[in-house]
Amino acid sequence: MKLFKNLLLLSYLLFMAACTEQDELASIAEKALEGTTAIDLAQTSGQLVSGTSFTIGGNSFQTGTITGRVAATEETAKSPGDLKGMDKGKGGHKGIMDGLNLLAPNDEILAIVEAESAGDIRGFRMYKLGGATITHYDASGKVVELPVATTVDGPHGGHSGNQFPELDSLLSLIVKSKVDFGAGVTVTKNDQDITRKGVILVSRTKVGIVLTEKVEFQNYVVNGIQISGVKTIVSEFDKATGKGSVKSTVANGRFIFVGGETGVWTSEKERKSEVVRGTDSRKPISGKIITNVKTAIKTASGTVIYAHQTTTPLEIDLSCSGKRRGPTLGKLETAYRTNTITVDFGDGSCTNQTITITVNGVTTTKTIGG
Repeated sequence: MKLFKNLLLLSYLLFMAACTEQDELASIAEKALEGTTAIDLAQTSGQLVSGTSFTIGGNSFQTGTITGRVAATEETAKSPGDLKGMDKGKGGHKGIMDGLNLLAPNDEILAIVEAESAGDIRGFRMYKLGGATITHYDASGKVVELPVATTVDGPHGGHSGNQFPELDSLLSLIVKSKVDFGAGVTVTKNDQDITRKGVILVSRTKVGIVLTEKVEFQNYVVNGIQISGVKTIVSEFDKATGKGSVKSTVANGRFIFVGGETGVWTSEKERKSEVVRGTDSRKPISGKIITNVKTAIKTASGTVIYAHQTTTPLEIDLSCSGKRRGPTLGKLETAYRTNTITVDFGDGSCTNQTITITVNGVTTTKTIGG
């Protein structure tokens, strides 16, 4: 009898140990998911602000958490900080947008990526992959075909201050672009459905070297989140001096989230550039592009849903020529709900491959690459 009791006690202890181990693994997995979500937000907001394509080490794609399946290993458990309230009915872990390095941890961030990217080359590529009918027209009403960005150079932002002259000059020929999802188009990415419906209409006028674009959302909805407003982009570039600028603002911007929560969307972005063109004029060989941004989505009471802003201007050094992806200098702060993520992009050096990320007060060093 005593032996039987001892066996029962041993079985109970083993069972409790197994439960404890599972609980610990679940906790590690949750920390890993929170950590990769923080990196995803840092990477995506950095790309939206700078208009360049780069990756940050430890994102959901690299750690295998892209669909929310977290491998509880020592490596994935290295979290720079805890994010709060990321999975409270806001949609699944959407992961990477094909070839764009834009990461959307949930439907709210997905909608913000859609709004901030609308009208530029990256946005057009994303919508094309999403099943939209996209038509571009020149001044005579003729349809103009835009090339798909190569995987070598990566997708880039819209009028770039002549950072990518070929794409900029082609866009300057277009007076109207219509992105049409009609009554709804659904695609599946990483085991998650993305459904878009409605129209994004882009109109362009040019006077001298000044190009003005208006991006209008018409009954546009992504995964149940409605986006409205008009984004105005004014860009100019003087070929003689190599100097250019791009300014964008949003008027009457609004998000209506699933459940009815409404956020007012405001955005101001300014990019100044001074570049030296190569002999073939396809791409500048040196120069700098400096960006300042302040974007926010807030409730009527002033509660921040999402925001990003440059606390120090982001600087891209074109002479790095692929040795360093993304900004080499500057600081960007991103807020999501009750979370704050700050990225220090470095000291301006082309050879430096590290950046500093602070998540809710916890700081870590990460690598940046292509």
